[in-house]
Amino acid sequence: MALVLVAVTGLIWTVLVPPDGEVGGVTATSALDNQLPPPPPPPPPQQWRQVGGDEFDGTRVDRSSWTVYNSPGGFGNGLRRPSAISMDDGLLTITARPRAAGGGVSGGMAMHSGQPYGRWEFRARTDPGTGYSPAILLWPDSERFPADGELDMMEIPYGDRGAATAFVHYGAENHVLSTETPGDFTQWHTFAMEWLPDRITWYVDGEKKWEVTDRRAIPTTPMHLCIQLDQGPAVKWIPAPDATTPDEVRLQVDWARVYEPV
Repeated sequence: MALVLVAVTGLIWTVLVPPDGEVGGVTATSALDNQLPPPPPPPPPQQWRQVGGDEFDGTRVDRSSWTVYNSPGGFGNGLRRPSAISMDDGLLTITARPRAAGGGVSGGMAMHSGQPYGRWEFRARTDPGTGYSPAILLWPDSERFPADGELDMMEIPYGDRGAATAFVHYGAENHVLSTETPGDFTQWHTFAMEWLPDRITWYVDGEKKWEVTDRRAIPTTPMHLCIQLDQGPAVKWIPAPDATTPDEVRLQVDWARVYEPV
């Protein structure tokens, strides 16, 4: 058994976790099998210098950069297991299996450390599936949530993947600011969030969608990248998986990049 601190959207868990177990379940064809490959990456923004990230070109997660979750699942539902995460053809894939033993199995991972301020950019897509929400976010290195904030760069709780949301959590009382944009997020899209001392700006496919300038809401301590596929239910947010949920629901990430201002 090992003691693990796990960041989930709006929560932090300190848990004793068993070794990775079998996930069970039945493999099924998913919408992923019919997707076109991701388009070429965009050029880096001129006002930013890349200082980190991952192109996911290997065959396994780089454990020198990432911690892979092995714990209870998000919101206490099911399990998070390293076996849910794979890398192939230049893509990171997290595969949720709602009918696996243990109440369903999914996964997530977090960079070891972060930075104060910068630009985080990634390209991602997800299968449809009620009861699962991809969550790509920035979590405080201090693990002091909500006091040190949380920046959610992409959450898609809707089973049809018809809209993507962004959130800013701040303050000891967990104040929340949020927005969403419509689209087909079963297809590839590029997301970015710029976090500076005076603003937080959210982009989808290079288009500015939202900006926060209230200094009270802007974090001031280092934050690191987390990539998760969270299982519901979560009250007023993610429903539970149901009979319509496929046997496999996948979140794919083509690349993730971290920048500092030039």
